[in-house]
Amino acid sequence: MSAPRVLIVGGGPVGLTASLLLSQRGIANVVVERRDETLRAPAAHVLRRRPMDVFARLGVSDDILRAAPHLPIDAITWCATFGGPDAGRLDVSANSSSPLDPVWTNCPQNLLEPILLDHAKRCPEARILRGVECTDLVPGSTSVRATLHHGDGREEAIEAAWAIAADGAGSPTRRRLGIPMLGDGPQGRFFMTHFRADLRPWLEGRSGPLFWILNPDSPGTLIVHEPERSHVFMTIQRGEPDEREGLPTRLRAALGVDAPFEIVSIDEWSPHVQVAERYREGRVFLAGDAAHRFPPSGGLGLNTGILDADHLCHRLAEVEAGRADEASLDRYEEACRPAAQANADASFGNLLRLGAIGKVLGRCTDLGALEARLASLSADERRALDDAIELQRSHFVSDGHVPDDPRAA
Repeated sequence: MSAPRVLIVGGGPVGLTASLLLSQRGIANVVVERRDETLRAPAAHVLRRRPMDVFARLGVSDDILRAAPHLPIDAITWCATFGGPDAGRLDVSANSSSPLDPVWTNCPQNLLEPILLDHAKRCPEARILRGVECTDLVPGSTSVRATLHHGDGREEAIEAAWAIAADGAGSPTRRRLGIPMLGDGPQGRFFMTHFRADLRPWLEGRSGPLFWILNPDSPGTLIVHEPERSHVFMTIQRGEPDEREGLPTRLRAALGVDAPFEIVSIDEWSPHVQVAERYREGRVFLAGDAAHRFPPSGGLGLNTGILDADHLCHRLAEVEAGRADEASLDRYEEACRPAAQANADASFGNLLRLGAIGKVLGRCTDLGALEARLASLSADERRALDDAIELQRSHFVSDGHVPDDPRAA
């Protein structure tokens, strides 16, 4: 390939989408990703309508739909334990007022990322470097110079006209450029336990990807990614000694069923409500989690990042083709940063609204007390609980705030 016009730091979904968008426009690009392998844990799994439109234009949507687990999305469930009594369900089936299908494509990131990587590697305009870290990046008046550190210890100098920092929430590139994040965080500390188990017997009649576990002994969120084998349990850290070692016990308590499981990995993370102070430093642009960090409530983070890449790459292509001047690139931040801020606020609002369910049920000291409480709800309390669950609808069916399509400008 020719010398790259665009350096993309970060080879996750946002960076790879940017590579595909640029390649489609005939723009030479290089992607630098410090990980040797694609993501193994499911992580983000919600793809909304506009990002799927982007993937359709790139010719990858059919592969995504084929890879997406065949899990009917009928309801979001609140329950004492996964196998125990339900507190209530939010109907999001095709017969409800706001169905998720086709608004929500349920494709976890560990399945999405290899698809994007495979398509990006086929493009002659792209050079994909994995196991390579960008250790320095200096924007100049006419180009960007970077130093790449390969896994074998070799260093490579590279120069490009532009750079996109899509290197995640902790973005070393953003920090190197001195761009601060504005907003609050962290909002607690959480464990994300990825485990294998066949949970299909307990999905009959209540099929859906999300189960909010209310068990006071082990509260959290169970995400069913692939019903027969792959799931995630997210639970808050309590700050107890040797807490990590006790996670199998907490997972067993959350499941509440005799389902053998194998823990694949345990990660720790903190939700933030933050947006970068600015999206541009000369010829370097931030995109995806490098530019904004949301709580996962609403599933808007990855989707906002995909639309960042779409908007930015369109504007870069117009400049490269001589149809727009460099000043037009400022419109990327003008369009995408307000949308990200609105999505950050909406995600935090979704998180706060979840508390309405606990207010109806009150404090229960253990699982037995919770089950007794659920069994003794009066008609008025049941209506109040149903109303609190209905209050969560926008959490699951909203496309979030999206930037204007630059092609329509």
